[in-house]
Amino acid sequence: MSRTVDISLEREFLESLLSDMIEILGAQKGLGLAAPQAGENVRVFILNPAELNLKGHSVFINPAITASGPLHKDEEGCLSIPRIFEFVRRPFNTTVTAYDISGERFSLDLDDYSARAVQHENDHLDGTLFVDKLSPIRKRLIRKQLSEIKREYGQDSRIL
Repeated sequence: MSRTVDISLEREFLESLLSDMIEILGAQKGLGLAAPQAGENVRVFILNPAELNLKGHSVFINPAITASGPLHKDEEGCLSIPRIFEFVRRPFNTTVTAYDISGERFSLDLDDYSARAVQHENDHLDGTLFVDKLSPIRKRLIRKQLSEIKREYGQDSRIL
């Protein structure tokens, strides 16, 4: 589990981290990125606002989420697990409360794809990958692909 960030004491660290994360996300053409994927075990993630309805927000510091509504099954992938796409069931709605880089608290009620993205990135902060949510049978079916990816990327802690 990632540690909470004190925005007032760690502003320089956060600005540097967010700059790196934005660069990584852009280079990888991703939808979102959590700090642990960039090598920092803190409760921060970013999302691509051009792809999602985030009401002007893209930085989520110390997020807390509440997922609700019916489960909806949709395909997910992850920058940490390249070339693997699987269907995952997640609640359709999410309320997220977080801080932006200025230290301002905000809350968003999201649904569908935006809610899924917030849940996916928040899972990274809790040490969970989307493949952890697959059924045991589905995990067995992709075990070889996961092993190949792990071999390809070595012991990089951001991958698997």
